[in-house]
Amino acid sequence: MNKHKLLFVGFLASLASCTSVGERTTVSIAYYTVSGETFGDLDRDIKLHGPNVTGVGKALASTDLRMLPDIQYQYKGGKCAVANARINVKARVTLPRHRNEQRLKEDLARAWDNLEEYARLHEAVHLAIADRYALKIEDALKALFPRETCKQIRNDVEEEFSVLFKEHHAEQLQFDEDEKARVRRIIGQTRASETKPDES
Repeated sequence: MNKHKLLFVGFLASLASCTSVGERTTVSIAYYTVSGETFGDLDRDIKLHGPNVTGVGKALASTDLRMLPDIQYQYKGGKCAVANARINVKARVTLPRHRNEQRLKEDLARAWDNLEEYARLHEAVHLAIADRYALKIEDALKALFPRETCKQIRNDVEEEFSVLFKEHHAEQLQFDEDEKARVRRIIGQTRASETKPDES
């Protein structure tokens, strides 16, 4: 982990927007421990002990999400309809924690604080996306037209849920890709500013 990476982490943390998680979302937090007193040590331990993310490998932090539908049906006017729909979200967030943060030198301690803060903000966005889609799915299911039988409306519910869940998954992946691109851009800007001749 070089100084450019640690510089952009602090910048990203200041840019990240605040997010909120609704009451339908239950979050549990787990930590993995890293140690070391150099940039190289931290990078090594993150790659060794960080959570596994599908398609990525070891990551700084991760959020595992499950959407649990609770759908109620009722007959009305001779047809079956969705009486109520609630999508509960269960999330497990894994974050890094330093074993001996108080022993880090000033520059590295500040960089580590920035890194931890960025990890929390990044995962908070994943939670906010899931919470927003839970509401979107609820509204879509409640808006389904009544059908002759509850079996038919259940099939409609399953299809609508599947479509929107795939859309949710795609947005989660796109957020990660956008963040990677933003990180690369900030690294490039940082390097360019350091190599630009002094015009004063």
